[in-house]
Amino acid sequence: MNICVNGYGTIGKRVAEALSAHPKLRLVGASKYTPDQDARLANIKGIRLFVPSESIKNFESKGIAVSGSVDDMIAQADLVIDASSDGKGLANKNGVYLPRSKPALFQGGESEDIAEMSFNARSNFDAAKGKRYVRVVSCNTTAYCRLLKPLAEHYTIKHVDAFLIRRGADPNDAKGSALNAVEWKAKSHHAHDVQTVIPAISIASTAFKVPHTIAHINSMSIQFDEVPSKDAIAELFSKESRVAMLNSATTSAQIMEAARDIGVKRYDTYAVSLLMNTLQVNGNSAFMSFFVPQESIVVPENVDAVCAHFGMGKQESMKITDDLLGIGRIKKELEAVFA
Repeated sequence: MNICVNGYGTIGKRVAEALSAHPKLRLVGASKYTPDQDARLANIKGIRLFVPSESIKNFESKGIAVSGSVDDMIAQADLVIDASSDGKGLANKNGVYLPRSKPALFQGGESEDIAEMSFNARSNFDAAKGKRYVRVVSCNTTAYCRLLKPLAEHYTIKHVDAFLIRRGADPNDAKGSALNAVEWKAKSHHAHDVQTVIPAISIASTAFKVPHTIAHINSMSIQFDEVPSKDAIAELFSKESRVAMLNSATTSAQIMEAARDIGVKRYDTYAVSLLMNTLQVNGNSAFMSFFVPQESIVVPENVDAVCAHFGMGKQESMKITDDLLGIGRIKKELEAVFA
């Protein structure tokens, strides 16, 4: 199965690297539209680079090796992972993928209408089998789904109130965010996005954007018919491969520094880190906060969505992906650091 990545930015370069090492998938290459440092990075990492046909000479004049045009890349692929900038996926679908009858996977920055379904591996893996157009939900929505789906399988959730403290920009983003302001959006899109994956969940969300770059910090208050105990919640999530339970962490910087110290590349932890010292159970509700590594958390979902499309089983796909990215080791060692 031949896969290409259209867009080699924050998500695209991580997905491309993961696919290049996958035992059952073949990476055709990735596309670049600007001859910048990321294009040179692709060359260094041995990822075949494809560019617009009219830009080939420009790339080559700057010493960047090119394997062909973007059209060549898409023609060689059985499926395209679209990792272009937010909002460009629809133009790519209408102008490139549909005319070529090419299946494609889109990111959470696109509208849900772009695809036949929204995807989260833990929540609705099997539904993606054979779907031609699938949307992997955003980083925060991925985290909510990973936590809410196991809870919903064991307990009756009446309602969720979600609160997001969003990073202002990714670490490599020069645009940044306001230095002297906290922005917020009432009724943010995240609640609806969760419902595109887990329709039965009643949820409302508000998002705050703050001037830092490391990660998103989320909280949710969950109302149950019969609330589980803290020990029961801990036991449930101990079995989730993509949820790390951190007992003693008190800052996002601590978690990122620990990830660097245990040798995690780019400090990409992939897992959602549940901050167990925030877990409270009162009456019929539970409150918890969690750390979302926005640059990496959707990478395993992209890989699994490809495998689901081609009919691989959920357990096999998630295990291969977890092993490929070292998620089990990361979970174990972070939990040991913050025991």
